[in-house]
Amino acid sequence: MKLIIIRHAQSIGNLEGRWQGHKEFSLSEKGIQQAKKLHNSFVTNNFCPDYIYSSPLSRTLLTAEISFPDNRIIKIPDLIERDIGVFSGKTSSEIKEQFPELAEQFSKHQDLSLIPETENQYDLRKRASNVINFLIKGHNQSDNIVVFSHGGIMRYLIAVILGTNRIWKVKISNTSIFEFEIDSDNWMGSNNFSNNFEIIRFSDLKHLDV
Repeated sequence: MKLIIIRHAQSIGNLEGRWQGHKEFSLSEKGIQQAKKLHNSFVTNNFCPDYIYSSPLSRTLLTAEISFPDNRIIKIPDLIERDIGVFSGKTSSEIKEQFPELAEQFSKHQDLSLIPETENQYDLRKRASNVINFLIKGHNQSDNIVVFSHGGIMRYLIAVILGTNRIWKVKISNTSIFEFEIDSDNWMGSNNFSNNFEIIRFSDLKHLDV
């Protein structure tokens, strides 16, 4: 099984430096061009996915639709970005103005759990595990699957595939591609180092160089 996970193209929220979370932001002009380059790279490589899944937020859906205009896009709610509570939709300067003490504490510790109403790591891990187990056990070994999601939840999706509880602070830029070959017939579930997989691409952005 080929599993490709892609972060959405640049959104207006990215452009404005906002913490997006569950808030809706469409793509910026640059983001639309990034998505078109994704489309061109898949056409050039004659890649035809069997299934395409996306977060329900518009920045991911639009990235998916531009990348694969002739394919059906299936929305999976669990692919949505992490809910970042009271920071949602705000810039860093707005956060400092509205929550000065919280902003100072967060600046010192860089701990998202300090943010009121934010989604906890347990729930993130649970929905990431649910998604990966569905993608792998709910499809055939010969299937090519593409997933469009968000940087925050993608770190957990990747950790589930790698069979680790550790969440690396890997840089996941807009339209970063992570590609895996997975032995779905012998998949033992999340948190299992015995799973047979191969990393083909990791945070790949070569399509943007064209």
